[in-house]
Amino acid sequence: MSIQIRITISKEINDLLERVSKKLGKKKSMLARELMEQKMYDLELIQKELNEMDKGK
Repeated sequence: MSIQIRITISKEINDLLERVSKKLGKKKSMLARELMEQKMYDLELIQKELNEMDKGK
């Protein structure tokens, strides 16, 4: 199941997302989602949550 969220970003970030998404041939929203997920991996938030779920089994 997918959930939609709405975020507010600066004009500069929006412009950058638009340029990069066109260069990569992706939708701006897809690129923003991928960047958010990557940052969560970088911060090890996803790994910690998965480890907690494994411990609860």
